[in-house]
Amino acid sequence: MNTVKNMHIKLVLILVSVLLAGSGLQAQDKASAKLKLSYIKHMDGTYEIKAHSFVKKGKDIEHCTDINLGFYTDADYEKLFKKLPTDEMGMATLQLTTADAAKFKDSTGHYHFYSRIEKNPKYKSQEADVSAMDAAIAVNFKQESDTEKIVQANLNIYDEKTGKMIPGAKMPLKCFVKRSLCSLPVGEDLHYTDSAGNVSIAFPNDIPGDAAGVITIIVKLDEDDNYGSVIFEKNIAWGQHLIASENPIAKRSLIGARNNAPWLMVIGVNGILIIIWGYLFYVVYGLFKIKKLSKTNN
Repeated sequence: MNTVKNMHIKLVLILVSVLLAGSGLQAQDKASAKLKLSYIKHMDGTYEIKAHSFVKKGKDIEHCTDINLGFYTDADYEKLFKKLPTDEMGMATLQLTTADAAKFKDSTGHYHFYSRIEKNPKYKSQEADVSAMDAAIAVNFKQESDTEKIVQANLNIYDEKTGKMIPGAKMPLKCFVKRSLCSLPVGEDLHYTDSAGNVSIAFPNDIPGDAAGVITIIVKLDEDDNYGSVIFEKNIAWGQHLIASENPIAKRSLIGARNNAPWLMVIGVNGILIIIWGYLFYVVYGLFKIKKLSKTNN
């Protein structure tokens, strides 16, 4: 009886070890993905947390596409705020209002965002977090004349000691003009604020805008270790007016539409077609005439 019992125990142990080994092999088959977060505050009152999930294979990068990323408000990953899928670039962007962002803010004025790769068969679970303190950019557009335009920016940052916003001294700001593919930098790469958090940027006069001369100017604190990215964006009529050039396709030319072909070409082509079809009709008429003469002779 004991022998049979021992055999049953051995079989159970063997089965458990096989299952554990199988799960271990399955875990080993999963790739170790990396997860990076970035914090962006827009001065229109919206926030973004951009998450990028990828696997490094030597010098190449494989994006983790179509996996779920969970965004949490606590370091224990118990309070799920939202779950988002990654796109074809392994990216997922969490859009937040001011009220939403306040849920990630602690009593010391720090924002803490937590994310992780949720359970999936291809990648191991990976966690990441990003923290930032509050910062704000205000911009004044000053135009002395038609040729002298100044972008005056002011940066304020959260001070941990006082719990208040203070001028951000000697901090780098960037200025851009928004374009469809990429932003066009204005002036130097970095513009450093003075002791009062102010910086003045001379704006060029040769930047094209739309038909009304409107362009989008961006002033940005870019990926700071303590404050993340802060972006101010505004439309203003400081660009050159876009003059609609005459469409060459609308004129009679070789590159024009069919209805706008040059008259010489239209007359020439139609004349050639008339000659060819006339010759064909003449040949057919000749064949009928020959057939008729052959019947008459018979």
